[in-house]
Amino acid sequence: MFLAGRNQLMARRSLTEAIRIFNEMGYGGLELSVTRGMTQAIVLDYLDDYVIKEVNDLCDELSFPITALAIHQNFVTNEDVYNAHVKLLKSAKKYRTKVLITSTGIDLRQRELNPDIYDLMAKKTRELCNIAEDNDALLAIEIEPNMICHNLKRFFELAEKVKSPALKMNLDVGHIYLSEVDLIKAIDDSKDFIAYSHIENMVMGEHCHKLPWEGDIDLLKVYKKLKDTCYDGPVSLDIYIQDYETAAPKCLEYINREIFSKI
Repeated sequence: MFLAGRNQLMARRSLTEAIRIFNEMGYGGLELSVTRGMTQAIVLDYLDDYVIKEVNDLCDELSFPITALAIHQNFVTNEDVYNAHVKLLKSAKKYRTKVLITSTGIDLRQRELNPDIYDLMAKKTRELCNIAEDNDALLAIEIEPNMICHNLKRFFELAEKVKSPALKMNLDVGHIYLSEVDLIKAIDDSKDFIAYSHIENMVMGEHCHKLPWEGDIDLLKVYKKLKDTCYDGPVSLDIYIQDYETAAPKCLEYINREIFSKI
């Protein structure tokens, strides 16, 4: 396993600046998000051919891969976001990756008062998976509290309806800890779907992304289980309360020393 950075949380930096900075820190790759910071802004310019060529040339120069594409916005009820997902799935192979990480954020009232939302999610997900299959890509949904897909039960219901080899899951350790409690069982149950991972720490009952050495989660135990069971690829650092660029070197040093070097 190796740690990847996320350009989304370095909104003041250009895409190429973020790549150079993470490479200099010692990170192993970049999760390339078209979402700018913690806003709803989507930067589809990143999918222009000239930008892709510039990024790929720099990645070749630095031996620094794009580990996944990402758009943490709700494709189920927002047609513009859905169309952005279509473009991302078709662009993944140009960035020499397969994985598109996404989420299903929605107002809780809209979710709870509209049970048909789950059928709509299945319909939209099936459509995106068809596109993913045609483009040798994977749609990795992130399970997260307060989302439409807010626990493993909902994800497995979705997978049963969609029935696509392109439907996968981004295992965000903190989110799964909040939704399932038993992380080890969760990994066993979802091992056939895990295509990527986000790392942070959390305390039970509070959706707050903490630094890796804070919180309740035994990250060494979790990532040893993950590696032994089903996944040994890139893992993205997912913190957003702290200044990402300032905290990233300390997180890299800690994760390499206390987790990845011991599994």
